[in-house]
This record gives sequence, structure tokens and C-alpha cells, in this order.
Amino acid sequence: MRRGRSIGLIFVMGMGLPVMAARSDTPDDATVRKAIETYCTSISDLAAERRAARQASALKELEAKVSDRLDLLEQRTQQLSELIRKRNALRDLANKELVDIYSGVGAEAAAAQMEKLDFRLASSVLRQLKPRQASAILDVMKPELAAKLVNVIAAAARDPQGGE
Repeated sequence: MRRGRSIGLIFVMGMGLPVMAARSDTPDDATVRKAIETYCTSISDLAAERRAARQASALKELEAKVSDRLDLLEQRTQQLSELIRKRNALRDLANKELVDIYSGVGAEAAAAQMEKLDFRLASSVLRQLKPRQASAILDVMKPELAAKLVNVIAAAARDPQGGE
């Protein structure tokens, strides 16, 4: 047996019970549509409010997560800045010590050792030596290598920020 608004119960007349015909007490389609429209209109504002509340809650959660991530990023940035500062201080100290060492070494020994160093490091040390010491070292180096070092030193002189 189907259930719904269009099914009425038919009772047996012989038993003295009233007979109900199908659809005799059901509203017409216009009334049903009007009821549906009224219901939907009445709950649409509530649904919109709940949807807005859910979206606002989700937005607040996302804002909290973004804020936490920004705080973490700020901490990491500070840590990285401190590490860079320490690294630069150590590099500067190491360069100063290298300059002191090479200033006390003879030109031939210094040239032989600098030929095996990285160009940037060798050029940095040569720039910090007294000009007479640097020229003596370059004089005993292989000419191709000395020329490369002079080019690096000259480029550093033109662009002090990118020289090292």
C-alpha cells in the first residue's frame, strides 16, 4: 500500500463505515506550492544565517592558523638573521686571520697556496693585503691565474656589494 497525500482509505460500506474517496480531502497543487513557498521563505533566512555563521567560524579558524604561521615565520626569520650575523662575523674573523697569516708568509709560498684556494677567497685576501705584498704574490703566480684573480678584484672594486 502506498503512503502519501493522494491516498485515502476506502472502507467497506457493508460494515457501516464511511467511505473516503482518493484525493477528496487533499489540497490542490496551487495550495501545495504556496505552502512550499511559504516554508522555504521562512527557513531561507535562518539557513543563510547559519551558513554565514559557519563561514565566519571557518574564517576565524583560518585567521588563527595564519596568525600562528606568521608568528612562527617571524621567529624563524629572527633565528636566521642571527645565524647569518654570526656566520658573517666568523667569516670576517677568518678573513682577518687569513690576511694576517698571508702577510707573514713569503710571496712564493703564499702564491702556491692561493693557487689552490677558491677565487673569491683568494681575491678577498689579496684585496686586504698591503698592495706591495699582494703584487709580490701575484708576480710569482701563474700568469693565467693571476689574471683571473685581478679580474675578480677589479670586478669587486666596481661593485663593492657583489665582490665577495
